[in-house]
Amino acid sequence: MTMTTQDPILTAFSSTAKQVWYWPVLRGVLAILFGIVALAWPDKTAAVIIWVIGIFAVVDGIVEIIEGIRRRGTGSGTAFLVTMGVLSLAVGIVLLVWPGKTAIVLTWIVGFWAVVYGLFQTVASLDLRKVPGSGWGWGVFAGLLGLVFGLLVLFNVNAGLVSIVWILAIFAILWGVMLIAFGVQIRSLGRQAGKAATY
Repeated sequence: MTMTTQDPILTAFSSTAKQVWYWPVLRGVLAILFGIVALAWPDKTAAVIIWVIGIFAVVDGIVEIIEGIRRRGTGSGTAFLVTMGVLSLAVGIVLLVWPGKTAIVLTWIVGFWAVVYGLFQTVASLDLRKVPGSGWGWGVFAGLLGLVFGLLVLFNVNAGLVSIVWILAIFAILWGVMLIAFGVQIRSLGRQAGKAATY
């Protein structure tokens, strides 16, 4: 009679991967859709563009908070996800509540948001370097992308709203593609871990 043994670490990783892989994919799809909308309407009024950015930030923040809560107890960056989700939610609410503020003020808000997000994302991802299958490289890439975007916005606040929207749209699409790739990688690694867990 052949007996099988389950590796608890691989089994736990496989289970976690099944629970979380689709959240980055969902956020990636939302980011790409936002980027496409922004590219389609780059010359709309400031109020419309601000509303689009605000809605995206609120939705992404809520998704990120839910993702962080679902990861509770797994050691997979729960605190980071919830913190960044709250930050995104707060920025989104500010943009939606005060859309009449000058474009330059709101541009500064978006720029600082991206810089802070990028720094936190990069640091949190580097902390996961020793965790097998964590996909920390994708996280670092996303963080650096956010950081570069934020700096571009902050150093070009007078470039005009249309130019800022183009930068934001391209960033959103690239970020979305990265998130989808990250989610697919988590699913793939989870399946591999599930197969390797039994021996």
